[in-house]
Amino acid sequence: MKAPRIDYTSLRPTDWLPTSVKEMKALGWDTVDVVLFSGDAYVDHPAFGAAVIGRVLQAAGYRVAIVPQPNWQDDLRDFRKFGAPRLFFGVSPGAMDSMVNHYTANRRRRSDDAYTPGGRHGARPDYPSVVYTRILKELFPEVPVVVGGIEASLRRLSHYDYWQDRLRPSLLLDAPADILLYGMGEKTVPELARRLEAGEGIADITDLPQSAVLRPLAEMPAASDSDNIVLASFETCLADKRAQAANFKHIEQESNRMQGHAVIWQATGDKAVKVNPMLPAMTQGEIDAAFDLPFTRLPHPTAARTYPHTR
Repeated sequence: MKAPRIDYTSLRPTDWLPTSVKEMKALGWDTVDVVLFSGDAYVDHPAFGAAVIGRVLQAAGYRVAIVPQPNWQDDLRDFRKFGAPRLFFGVSPGAMDSMVNHYTANRRRRSDDAYTPGGRHGARPDYPSVVYTRILKELFPEVPVVVGGIEASLRRLSHYDYWQDRLRPSLLLDAPADILLYGMGEKTVPELARRLEAGEGIADITDLPQSAVLRPLAEMPAASDSDNIVLASFETCLADKRAQAANFKHIEQESNRMQGHAVIWQATGDKAVKVNPMLPAMTQGEIDAAFDLPFTRLPHPTAARTYPHTR
């Protein structure tokens, strides 16, 4: 049985966050404050992280654009079309880890992509957090790049990569973002925007809750104390699986607290990865407030032409 066709006639282009310069102009904007890049098609629904962050920033008074599934294999026009935003670029791989999205447990390529119009594969690269961030830093080296989403959360410290069958360092060593945000971003992203708008440099924002940054090795404490957890270095973990297992235990214990209390540090080469504690869990009222923002709760029209739900 075919799903019913969605009637878009009651909606206007301005009901979505803009995905093109034409849509931006329809809102009366000449520039934007934040541009979000996502490995998913744009579905304006609270189940999709890019839409949530976009709507939360919009509610805080910022002009936000979304670039869904940018083409990383052509002249990079998708990455250039909005120019440099006033505050920052945001990068997310989408609702699923890109490698789970692309491959089976046997490392065989999947025939479809659950979050791409028509289910077609090939609309996003492997590890889009890395690919998108590198492109943006090459094109706009002075603009802050913020990486978030599932890949950032799972890979903020050294981690085992099943697909490559090897231990990898923090995502920040592969994706040259200025800051990594983990967990739910409804509070941290607007706070980051406020601090940047107030004139703080991105390199000076090193204490934001639920963030990870690269710092000089000299800043890392020599040993753990009541406020800091110093993990075994990445190089130690490469040589000793038990060291990585001990690290993982510390990370999971801290991640499962109602509120984090300790800064986690890990030396990697001549840098230290600093992971700031998480915020208290969001209340039901806070979650409801985010979910009640003016989502259309539909795929963007450019995706809906071939999106399975709208056939």
